[in-house]
Amino acid sequence: MNLRFFDANVSIGRPMNKAMYEPLADVKALLAHMKKTGVGKALVWHVAQHDGSPCEGNSMLANAIRGQRSLYGCWALLPPNVDDVITPDFFRRMQKSRIVALRVFPDMHRYLLNRVVFGRFLDEVTARRIPLLLSMEFAVTWPAVYALLKDYPSLTCIIADLGAWSVDRYTYPLLETYPGVHIESSFLACTDGGVERMVEKFGAGRIVFGTAMPRRYTESAMLQLVHAEISDTDKALIASGNLERLVAGVELS
Repeated sequence: MNLRFFDANVSIGRPMNKAMYEPLADVKALLAHMKKTGVGKALVWHVAQHDGSPCEGNSMLANAIRGQRSLYGCWALLPPNVDDVITPDFFRRMQKSRIVALRVFPDMHRYLLNRVVFGRFLDEVTARRIPLLLSMEFAVTWPAVYALLKDYPSLTCIIADLGAWSVDRYTYPLLETYPGVHIESSFLACTDGGVERMVEKFGAGRIVFGTAMPRRYTESAMLQLVHAEISDTDKALIASGNLERLVAGVELS
């Protein structure tokens, strides 16, 4: 079957320190790569959101994806009380800039990920069904994820960049307890049968396709899904259907 791919985990921009991989320096490079590999849509963040200032990085991302119908953006947060990112018109600006998801880098930007810090703001994010991406590769820890979801049990979130070696011991309790938790797929192949077992236990609706490009290879993420021992219907949901559903459910007006 021909799958339509919607990548939940792509970054553009040059990292602060020299990388072991060739970065996607800008949107032009990203679009060329998507055309080459057959990825139809992407949810994008900018490395400046992590390496530098979320304020500047968010602005750079919004400018980069402007007018690109195949790209959606992901803004980075800082705590509401510092007034740098979360302004009174925050959600209106998200809508205007084609931003449909959020990211946090708590260790890098020196804050805690809990109700004391984010208060009613994440209640509103929850009510608006805006996905929050939590990258285990970028300044988020498992204890922080557990603490956050205990405080905001109905939050829609995508846990990305899982890492290898028995991560199901971390993810399965979350999937069993919190219906809004989804898993990004780029690392699932590191565990033999990881995709198949997760689909069997929780259904295909809890997995979204992601590549972590340019840090990992787009083709390897595609290959693991194409050859997974699951139904074609489940493959289509993971490849694009689940993320399309999450994006369509976001309420910014």
